[in-house]
Amino acid sequence: MTPELPAGSQIAVLGAEGTGRTALANALAQRLRQQGIAVVDGSTTPITLPSGCAFTLLMGLDLPLADAEALQQREQADALLRDALATARRPFAVVHGRGPERLANALRALGLGSTEPSRGAAAWSCDKCSDPACEHRLFTDLLRRRAEAGTDS
Repeated sequence: MTPELPAGSQIAVLGAEGTGRTALANALAQRLRQQGIAVVDGSTTPITLPSGCAFTLLMGLDLPLADAEALQQREQADALLRDALATARRPFAVVHGRGPERLANALRALGLGSTEPSRGAAAWSCDKCSDPACEHRLFTDLLRRRAEAGTDS
């Protein structure tokens, strides 16, 4: 879903600690200020969704963390954010990447950037991803959602 973002719109950037949320929010704010679009750097503690936002960007969990406990806390906070967004029926997109690639992916998700992958960056394809932690998260989330819905298949 590509959001409608007229001047005066607000975008929320949400994410657990260690996901690069504030850096992306600052980069987006600087970039979108000229178009009259405001960026809200959403807090995750306690989990509150900023009101009045036209769209929400949720930070992916692709940035490395060395501490296993911090990694677990980040995953738990991400799950709470996703649940809050789903409960509130708020449209959102997950943003992955590092540095300029992350900003370009966020702009693409907002319909404000090129839909072509940037030069030097491979197009993301989950079915060809070889990151076991990513696959584990995807399947664990799928199984949890099925169990919550009460379906076995």
